[in-house]
Amino acid sequence: MRYLILSDIHANIFGLCAVVDHAANQFDQVLCLGDVVGYGAHPNECCELLQELGARCVVGNHDAASLGWVSPADWHEVAERAIYWTRDQLSTPNWAWLGRGGEALTVQNGHDTPFLITHANLEEPFYETYILSDADAFDELERLQQRETSLCFFGHTHRAIVFSTGLPLRLDGEVNAQPLPQGGRIALSPDSLYLVNPGSCGQPRDGNPQARYALFDAATWKLEVHAVSYDIQAAREAIYRAGLSSILGNRLLEGW
Repeated sequence: MRYLILSDIHANIFGLCAVVDHAANQFDQVLCLGDVVGYGAHPNECCELLQELGARCVVGNHDAASLGWVSPADWHEVAERAIYWTRDQLSTPNWAWLGRGGEALTVQNGHDTPFLITHANLEEPFYETYILSDADAFDELERLQQRETSLCFFGHTHRAIVFSTGLPLRLDGEVNAQPLPQGGRIALSPDSLYLVNPGSCGQPRDGNPQARYALFDAATWKLEVHAVSYDIQAAREAIYRAGLSSILGNRLLEGW
């Protein structure tokens, strides 16, 4: 089974469409690692396209806040305002669909080796915990080993990166970090543990403003991360027209 793996779309329909077009005919199923909505101006359109694609999704923290499951009161004012705007915009069918996503899911098809998908991490799937450092990754790799699988895709940081370490996991083991801001190809090994972030489809934060996504072949364990150009100006203008903060539009230019 070949998977198109997306994360942190954040209601950016322009980034999402560019990625889907770029990956055309290269995948059998779509997996979304959460934060379909929040920040951007097209929450309904993004939900509807993912439904058309038959995407299997987990819930991100912005999704959970838009659904009313968690409060954005402690967030930055710009993010909080975008959540309340999104709540007003979401149609009832899209609200219901968004709420059907799981927290952390096991993915397996036929004889393919199972793997996990989550938003933030396996312990707190849609809360404010970020895997940014080797130390963060070690804790998560330890949780992953306890789940008796060796691969987990996660999002939340908006940065394309692969963390890995050899099996069995040792307390003094070294965590390897391979950032992929421009994309890249990796052949994963059954002798290692992996945390893979495909980067953000709608609001990258690694200095490259291109939309990011991953293709993963579960039969061969080959991974490709792609960086795709899209109409950033159109995404910015849509944010301005919606009355959302200009910060949300301007940051798209620099990938931060």
